[in-house]
Amino acid sequence: NDYMVEISKITGREYKPFNYYGASDAEDIIIAMGSVCDAAEELIDYLNARGKKVGIVEVHLYRPFSTKYLMNVMPKSVKKIAVLDRTKEPGALGEPLYLDVVAALEQQGREVEVLVGGRYGLSSKDTTPAQIKAVFDYLDSNNYQNNFTIGINDDVTNLSLPVDNSFRIPNNMTEFLIYGYGSDGM
Repeated sequence: NDYMVEISKITGREYKPFNYYGASDAEDIIIAMGSVCDAAEELIDYLNARGKKVGIVEVHLYRPFSTKYLMNVMPKSVKKIAVLDRTKEPGALGEPLYLDVVAALEQQGREVEVLVGGRYGLSSKDTTPAQIKAVFDYLDSNNYQNNFTIGINDDVTNLSLPVDNSFRIPNNMTEFLIYGYGSDGM
């Protein structure tokens, strides 16, 4: 813990095992780690400004997994959770982060109305705010299924969420993609 405090002083960023971002009274949240969190934060700001109550628990320290710290940051108002993993583990009951969240909620006796797991970033695909919006739209539906996918058209399982690719968050930014070779230091 002292190590995390020291890093926070040096970088100016707060690092905890889990950080929460979003409405303090969120009803729908995503739990995820990695690159998807930045896209989710941008969308969460957009949705909350329009009256939604959403958020994200960002996992910074996965192992050892701390049920205590997860419960400390998750709003008590949460009713629906989508856990996003960046892996596909055929033959498993679920993806690793999803299974840990299931166990953590069970250990704490914390009940939610909906708890589903899904995948993002497969085949090295970028995750867009439109895809994160598809996850929150999915939580608003009444037709849930575990192991959904965003970012690719999963024509094997047919569990890809429908995404409105015309959705854009209005801003004054220009988006572009830079290609580089692995050997040139990019």
